[in-house]
Amino acid sequence: MNTKARLLLTALAATSIAVLAGCANHPELRAYSAEETRQLQLEALQRRGLSLDDYEQQRRVIQRAGNLPVVTEAIDADRSTKG
Repeated sequence: MNTKARLLLTALAATSIAVLAGCANHPELRAYSAEETRQLQLEALQRRGLSLDDYEQQRRVIQRAGNLPVVTEAIDADRSTKG
């Protein structure tokens, strides 16, 4: 093997190892946001094969639940110190 072939083979091996190492890493887990959760619920609802009336009823329930105010720990802590 000449020098160019060895260099090319080494570069190819290094690139392959780097690509495979990158594919082996799992993405970090994170919690879904409220919007993402609602979107997942709507997508799951579409796949259920419900009648139009049942679908519309359950879709409205999901959308209404998304419009509710979100209570956070900071708000709860603030209320408990005032009351």
